[in-house]
Amino acid sequence: MAESAGRLIARILAGAWRPKSDAVDIELEELAQVATLLHQTGAGALVWWTLRHSPMGDAETVQGFHDAYRIHTMEAEAHALRAADVLGRLAAAGVTPLLVKGWAVARLYPEVGLRPYTDLDLIVRPSEVATARAVLREPPAIGVAVDLHEGPDRLDRLDFHDLVARAEVAVLGDQPVRIPGAEDHLRFMALHALRHGVFRPIWLVDLAVALEARTSGFDWMRCLGADPRRADWVASALALAARLLGARVEGTPAAGRLATLPAWLIRAVLRNWSHGTGRSHLAPVFGALVANLGHPASAWAEARRRWDRPIEATLEVGGAFNRLPRWPYQVAAVVRRSPELLRALRRRAALQR
Repeated sequence: MAESAGRLIARILAGAWRPKSDAVDIELEELAQVATLLHQTGAGALVWWTLRHSPMGDAETVQGFHDAYRIHTMEAEAHALRAADVLGRLAAAGVTPLLVKGWAVARLYPEVGLRPYTDLDLIVRPSEVATARAVLREPPAIGVAVDLHEGPDRLDRLDFHDLVARAEVAVLGDQPVRIPGAEDHLRFMALHALRHGVFRPIWLVDLAVALEARTSGFDWMRCLGADPRRADWVASALALAARLLGARVEGTPAAGRLATLPAWLIRAVLRNWSHGTGRSHLAPVFGALVANLGHPASAWAEARRRWDRPIEATLEVGGAFNRLPRWPYQVAAVVRRSPELLRALRRRAALQR
């Protein structure tokens, strides 16, 4: 049976973040099959990094990944300048945010251009959100998309004060910036990836990079937190990075989880990698269905696209990553979102008046 696109991607990216990665057991024809998916999901530069000294290095397909590496490296420099501008404007207004994901994890890679990012994720103290938004609207245009979070929001259960107390200070461009402590940031990234079905392979690479960059004083109790269910979610995400990409988890809580990862979880991630897009970024399900009333085929297609989200549904209802079937979680997640249906019907009725 032919290997799935998701499996091929996992094989290509295994260990790709390391300064000296192992030789990749991949044929040029296999690489070509998933080249578009790898570019679309931001892993192109990593592919070049791991293949740069291989016999395939001069092949046209591989040179396309070399181009991605060059582009991402230049973009990283430009992004750092724009991000520093944003941070400087906020600092002048008395707003000091926490920077998460993006540059905060790219700096852990052997080269920042290996980890592309397009926006700036900032957590701001709730009392400073209005000021921050006003600053970002002022001319001249800031030149970078800013995702502003009012406090930790859905990212974490710790409040802003606790996160700041555990944060570290780095320098981005010419601006100091606070970044969540290594334990908090790893938890953020793990939960963020799961909430979106881990549809981007680069998110598991992020976890692998952060895992292998942690210092000897890394506090696993702080990282996992006091909630056993959420702690297991985090450990499961790290175990996925080990199972699919070869991340080193020896001596971590993920090592014990590795042997008990449910098969459905692994299959769901690989299916998402084969698709290359995330369902969590689609329009709300009931809005899409109501928009297609009178077009059964289109409505059915929209429903099918959004049904296959077992990872996201499990988190939405606070479920466990065990071996039980996922359809009850998916049904429960749909029921939880049922108020969206009424709102969508009201909007449609208002437009038809």
